[in-house]
Amino acid sequence: MNEEKRKLSGAPKIEVRPMSTGAGFRERTVKSGRIKQYLGSVTVCLLAFGFGTVVGWTSPVLETLQGDGSPVGKMTDDGVSWLGSLTFIGGIIGSFVWGRIADGFGRKMAGYCVTVPFIAGWTIILFGTSANMLYAARLLTGISGSGALIICPLYISEIAHDSIRGALGSYVILFMNGGVVAAYAVGAAASYRGLAVFCLAVPIVFLVLFFWLPETPNFYISKSRNDHAETSLLWYRGGNHKVASDEMENLTKGVSKKQESASYSDLISTKGNRKAMIIGLGLFTWQQFCGILALLTFVSSIFQSADPTMDSNKATIMVGLFQFAASYLSSLIVDRSGRKLLLLISYFMMGTSLFILGAYTYYKPEGLSWVPIACLCTHVVTYALGAGPVPYVVISETLRPKIKGLATSTIIFWGTFLAFISVQIFPFLNKQLGEHGNFMFFGAFCFFGFIFTWFLVPETKGVPLNDILAMLNGDPVGRIDAETINDEKADAACV
Repeated sequence: MNEEKRKLSGAPKIEVRPMSTGAGFRERTVKSGRIKQYLGSVTVCLLAFGFGTVVGWTSPVLETLQGDGSPVGKMTDDGVSWLGSLTFIGGIIGSFVWGRIADGFGRKMAGYCVTVPFIAGWTIILFGTSANMLYAARLLTGISGSGALIICPLYISEIAHDSIRGALGSYVILFMNGGVVAAYAVGAAASYRGLAVFCLAVPIVFLVLFFWLPETPNFYISKSRNDHAETSLLWYRGGNHKVASDEMENLTKGVSKKQESASYSDLISTKGNRKAMIIGLGLFTWQQFCGILALLTFVSSIFQSADPTMDSNKATIMVGLFQFAASYLSSLIVDRSGRKLLLLISYFMMGTSLFILGAYTYYKPEGLSWVPIACLCTHVVTYALGAGPVPYVVISETLRPKIKGLATSTIIFWGTFLAFISVQIFPFLNKQLGEHGNFMFFGAFCFFGFIFTWFLVPETKGVPLNDILAMLNGDPVGRIDAETINDEKADAACV
């Protein structure tokens, strides 16, 4: 009777099969889950790509803004310098907000909110007719930029399997560098407003794609919504119920179920939290004071000293491509070589290249014009290989889930503040120390970063997140940190 009704209604026949648990099923679900993890990471990293377009936008439009046909009126050198500074100031402002939104309302809601200043800023640039409108737009896009650097590593670390967590985490800088190169390339080929349209399209595409992704299981567990967490985890593990169930058991042990937001006192409440904050703040200090901004300032002059006929736009695009290629290489090897080794190689090579460049600019030997280009390329490539992307991976792995949003915001604030300071003090150091002294000053910070990493940064390659937390607390691996245990006891007492 039921079969006859089905035929009359035209409904497809549903064949119920027993759930497969063999090796073939396991292989299919692992592959499906990894594809979804890559898809989720690529989608959320469109925010980082968008911030890359913010960073890269200034270079190709400088000539237009300072020309007679400027759409906002001819701008002075001082006015143009504020276009960069306001981006950093916006990042400092935004870093106070995004972590709390992510912890209180979810990683997805925070991602949606990040696009609002992005879209508003690019719309103002597209239709703006005055320098003040550009300043407002750069401030807004800077606010979103810090959000991208907070939300991307946060979301990725909570959906990625331990075996590919490092590779996916390095996508943040990979996509940011990709955005920079894209802005350079589009800016060289398109008009001022054409570049603005391209940049505006990025957050809109992100909104459309991000809508279809689930919230992270960690956030759901922190809000005691375990059924939603299991659904999210099941999707990101390719429908393998056993794998999802095992991970859910670990997550419910490692993620605090207390629903109140973290406070700043929580950042230093345990040994593990304190050590994680020291590691994060330290890595972002060396990242901003490794000389990358100082060196990029001299890209055009360094290339033209070797080849006076070289176009400055081509040189800028070439350096951007070097960074992008090295970032991609980092994403391929970070889960094989480890985080610590990449950082050590990066700091050592950057410091060495800056000291050689400093010596070259001091002595100015003839017939060695290839030396500054070699130093520039070495520094840019090794930065993108380690010091650029790896700190985002490390902070996503070493911070406890309860404090991750607030702690990441604090660390990104610190990094953005130092980036602003390094840009502001660069002309002063150049005047007081000379070009050679400036390069050696930042080279010394690279070697400080090497020493810091050697003694304080643990290797987290392939280590489960709960074990990393135990290591930082000085507990045996496999034991959950004391604060999480206390949280669970408090929850049990309330039931």
